[in-house]
Amino acid sequence: MRNGMKAIYVLLLSTSVAASTISVILPAQSATSAQASTWPSVPSIGFSSSDDSLIETKSYVTGFSYAEGATSGIYTRTVACTSVDDAACASADSIFAQLILPPCSATATQMCIESLEVSDAKGVLKKAVFGYELQGQKYPASKVRNSADGSTASVWRAQESPNSSGSDEYAVVVSTTLQNYQNKGCTEFVTAPCAFTRGFRARIYPINSTASAQANQDCLWVEDQKCAKKVDFAPGSRAALTVRIDNSLTGFLFGRIKNVKLDLTPLSPTANLLRVEADPINVPKIYAYVAKSELSKYPKIVEYWKTRRQQLAATDFTSNDTVDTGPAPEWAMGDFQAFEELVKSGPLVTSIWRVGTQAGSRTGNKCFDDKSKLQGLVTTNAPTYLPNPPVFENDELAYKVAGAHHLADGVTLFKGSYDLVLRSDFARCLYGFTTAPIRAKVSVVSTDGSTQDIATESLREDPTRQWLYLSARNFTFSSPTIKVKLTQDAPAPQATSQATTKPVPIAKKTITCNKGKTSKKVTATNPACPKGYKKK
Repeated sequence: MRNGMKAIYVLLLSTSVAASTISVILPAQSATSAQASTWPSVPSIGFSSSDDSLIETKSYVTGFSYAEGATSGIYTRTVACTSVDDAACASADSIFAQLILPPCSATATQMCIESLEVSDAKGVLKKAVFGYELQGQKYPASKVRNSADGSTASVWRAQESPNSSGSDEYAVVVSTTLQNYQNKGCTEFVTAPCAFTRGFRARIYPINSTASAQANQDCLWVEDQKCAKKVDFAPGSRAALTVRIDNSLTGFLFGRIKNVKLDLTPLSPTANLLRVEADPINVPKIYAYVAKSELSKYPKIVEYWKTRRQQLAATDFTSNDTVDTGPAPEWAMGDFQAFEELVKSGPLVTSIWRVGTQAGSRTGNKCFDDKSKLQGLVTTNAPTYLPNPPVFENDELAYKVAGAHHLADGVTLFKGSYDLVLRSDFARCLYGFTTAPIRAKVSVVSTDGSTQDIATESLREDPTRQWLYLSARNFTFSSPTIKVKLTQDAPAPQATSQATTKPVPIAKKTITCNKGKTSKKVTATNPACPKGYKKK
């Protein structure tokens, strides 16, 4: 496969659903948002995607309003809100809230961080101790909007499990996002037009705090004259995060982890205790740009950009700025497909531990209807993927991911990983399976019809048959379709007994009876001599 070939995988044990919600269109990124090594030297349009570019440390609530008379869907007026119920934001067309969950305490009990565990040098998970929360504005929970308390990132200490720098500090950020697109006149969250679309993300960052009076691009934050830098987990480390979470957010998860183990315990009719145990993962950045002077050579990109950026496209094409749309999950696959022939890998982002979900998607299959349970999780190291639940079609689940064929050096093949965890009764619902063991067959079919071998694949069910775990490793990104199909032997037909039982013969006896000179033999089960005869 040539150096420049890219891939869009359709994982047919898991598929994407188009986002069903409207997105806030925010200004494109400036040159400071991308690494100098990948930023174009001339005015261009394009995108860059990196898993370290969305590090949240503080909560916020914002009201958005349309421009007067605008119909484009672009919000142009914003107002900061002190809560999701703030009267100052009641007239906003939309309210967006990012609320970072606090550690559980006597006052934070509904949606909060229960615990963090990190493995020690022997691979044994050890509980970390909560240290502190960053400084920042706090936001109260709302019963009307069914929203959580909004806090800041928290720092935990795992003394028995130092990270790669030798530090025992780990930052934990568990955030819920809420958006109401019809905010005006909203009085009760469970009825239209007040319903929120919801999202949830949980991240663990190994950190090392060093003395510094000023922030720089290497600092996640600076507080008390200390710069918190993201470092790697120690080699071979594993982490587990336990959170109390609204059960509307736990239908289906996606993320950046591998070798996953899940546990979900109902706490109430509306809340679950979710525990995710997994290894961190490495993901390459990807990027693609077209010089504005070269746009005439790429009519496909021009047409896509007009949809992607709507009324902003005309200015984007003529300005002297480079317009980078950045990582936007609902647009990620479209960006990749439009720029596919130009996509390149950037540096690896290492030691990512992230998991989340996105509510509001619809699948059309009744097996997805139960939102009180965690139905499954999909994770991959592919740079681009669709953060939506899988769709069940043609007896298969499909899930799209995409990536460049090589890493940044242009030589090393990028090896893919894919993990799928399904609730066993959910898988059996999809396939109509019985309680008998389930098998999986994984194949990678390229565009030329050839089949690619997968170095590692596995399927297992936990002893209690609550979870089904599928893993595929070391496939490459060119242009294949990954097909995964679950199968199960048909139950053995029950033998129907139609044999007739022969009656047991009844034993008979023979006696001799005499009358004068006449003799007679009588045979019967209970023989007796005729009248006038005597038994001899």
